[in-house]
Amino acid sequence: MQETDQDSVAHRVLQTLRQEIVSARLEPGQVIRETETAARLGVSKTPVREALHALLWEDFVMVFPRRGYVVRQIGINDIREVMDLRLSIEPRITAVAARVRSDELIQQLEGLLERQLDESRSLPERLTAASDFHRAIASMAGNKRAERLLRTYFDETTRTHYLFPRATDHVVSDAELQSHRRILDALTARDEAEARSAMEEHLEESNQALLRSF
Repeated sequence: MQETDQDSVAHRVLQTLRQEIVSARLEPGQVIRETETAARLGVSKTPVREALHALLWEDFVMVFPRRGYVVRQIGINDIREVMDLRLSIEPRITAVAARVRSDELIQQLEGLLERQLDESRSLPERLTAASDFHRAIASMAGNKRAERLLRTYFDETTRTHYLFPRATDHVVSDAELQSHRRILDALTARDEAEARSAMEEHLEESNQALLRSF
């Protein structure tokens, strides 16, 4: 029971710190100190240290002698690498999702697209809906290894939107919304070839929008 509780605390700390980095509440170059973070989150230093080790492996932070953990900067080459990796995985995953999709997935994606379209919602809410749209598709495909890889890539992409306002504008653009609608229509029709093509073209377009934001 004690180990389970410790694992739960470590997971909560990791989720909190990752979200703070992704949403740019912890900015690039900012030092994350174990003692201060533990006090802020109301935990001991052990789960904070474990979370920082995990974030180091995920490439969200770097470690420097005498400075400790520092939130990693993000540059144009990072975006190129992330989008290239997404292009190599996500279209195929989307085709699989089209083959095995459920009515529940289609309803979930419809709801997420509606949230992304809803101009009364805040920009972070619409950004989350856009990211969750991709996460739901990856989850439906049932490839856990690919889903774990894509989770980090989705977070990297979302972080770019928070850091560069011009990139965020694309999330609520007509081109973005139409691309998501095309993907959803292909999934609804169980059209694997169209689902794969729609996702590939969407990612290529998003890649160019992200690069322009720099």
